Amino acid sequence: MFERFTTDARAVVVASQEECRSLGVDEVRPVHLLLALTDDDTAVSGVLAAHGIDRAAVRRALDAGTPGAAEPVDEDDAAALRALGIDVDAIREAVERQFGAGALDDVAPDAGRPATRGRVAFGRGAKKVLELALREAVRLRSREIRAEHIALGVLRNDDDAVRLLLRGLEVDPRAVRASLEDRGRRTA
Repeated sequence: MFERFTTDARAVVVASQEECRSLGVDEVRPVHLLLALTDDDTAVSGVLAAHGIDRAAVRRALDAGTPGAAEPVDEDDAAALRALGIDVDAIREAVERQFGAGALDDVAPDAGRPATRGRVAFGRGAKKVLELALREAVRLRSREIRAEHIALGVLRNDDDAVRLLLRGLEVDPRAVRASLEDRGRRTA
């Protein structure tokens, strides 16, 4: 499938991995693809920005949801928190559901973010986005997969982080889809 990606679509895929490295994340998720699409060098960044989806807004959302450099909670701390009605295990599970297994482990002391080791893999959600990008290209009768198809895949994918981010920015995904499809028709 990757051979059908245009140069700009390939650049988005690679940039999403670079974004993860800079954020200290071990797995590409749909929101990282969205962040890569907001780069000024992408073909769709202007369309996204016109709807209020710009690089700064997506980075703020990611930074707000990125675990900090807190010391690990030991059993005494956990017992004290439980006495206050705070379930550390439930918090850890919620964070790992949102950011992946081990999101609170291996915190890099200098950067305050999880250490990224080697290759950045594509998570299930990001793989689904790329599959949906192919489906969008087929639906729009395109022989190649372009950056706007990836953006359409991000919007079509049912990802909580993206949905919350768009809701927080007061963005109507249907309006963004319409603008992306219009751009695709003009550039096809």
